Amino acid sequence: MAEYDDLPTFVIETRGGGGAGTFLLGALVGAAAALLLAPRSGMETQAEIAGAVRRARDGVGDRVSGARERVSDTLGSVRGGVGTRVQQARAALDAGVDAARDAREELQRRVDDAKRAYRARGDGAAASLAAGAPDGGASNGAAARGGDVVVVEVTTEESSGDLA
Repeated sequence: MAEYDDLPTFVIETRGGGGAGTFLLGALVGAAAALLLAPRSGMETQAEIAGAVRRARDGVGDRVSGARERVSDTLGSVRGGVGTRVQQARAALDAGVDAARDAREELQRRVDDAKRAYRARGDGAAASLAAGAPDGGASNGAAARGGDVVVVEVTTEESSGDLA
């Protein structure tokens, strides 16, 4: 350690913060110095500052107008796209409702045909089918020979009006 005792000692201090506040203070001091040391008169400096502010305002106004137009165009195309999608969804829903109605009508027609066929065979045919059942007729006609299905009773529910 003795060999380092002869070297000068440096102390480094750091402080937190000082970013924005120091910058603003420096900007204000610089602006004041520029105004005081400017080679022009106060009126000329004020006119130049006013012109710079006016040019900046006009530039910002142009940018805002351009941005407003782009947003308006984008919003218009989004609205058009959403409207088209809503129309497509409504058309698909209507097609689904129609298909469900057609399927329900077809099913009802088939059930009615099965009822008519069952009634046309009469009670004697139903009794012979039940007698031929594997469980000796205990199935109430639910099972028949050759994989036929005998409909004993069919009930329908009232339509809720959603699909009708």
